[in-house]
Amino acid sequence: MTVSIQMVAQQLQLSPDDDSSCLIQRSLISFLERETHAVCMDIADLQDRYNARSATDLRAKIERGDVYSHPAWEEAIEWEQLEMYLERVQKLLDTLA
Repeated sequence: MTVSIQMVAQQLQLSPDDDSSCLIQRSLISFLERETHAVCMDIADLQDRYNARSATDLRAKIERGDVYSHPAWEEAIEWEQLEMYLERVQKLLDTLA
């Protein structure tokens, strides 16, 4: 069975005037909020693991020798990518809200 936006809007008794656009926007916001939560959890794991506030802080710890470079370098790169992704998600959320 294929579920359409119109079917969902009808079942949820959304206004027929803007039911599909409203539902799509609410769905996008929900998706982006879940992405934000997931990325923040991943970043929190890295913060706890390395006792660092940011990827830049972790890189400084690696360079000083406070943290072994492997796998910390790879995780610092991953952390930077997560931060960039989070920025893009936040901009999209700001646009939709």
